[in-house]
Amino acid sequence: MTNIETHSEHASFGGKTGFYSHHSEACDGGMRFAVYTPPQATEGPVPVLYYLAGLTCTEETFMIKGG
Repeated sequence: MTNIETHSEHASFGGKTGFYSHHSEACDGGMRFAVYTPPQATEGPVPVLYYLAGLTCTEETFMIKGG
């Protein structure tokens, strides 16, 4: 498994938004992504929604463009 590097984590909407990266062998390079963890995740499992950004979106703009 690849190592996940944490770039930053911030409180948001009662939960946490984190920005991370890892090396992708399939893409032969670094891949960046963001994860929002809602406050309910501290109490137990929560549903997951995967959002794949388009060409004009980054790990920093996914919440803005995702609505």
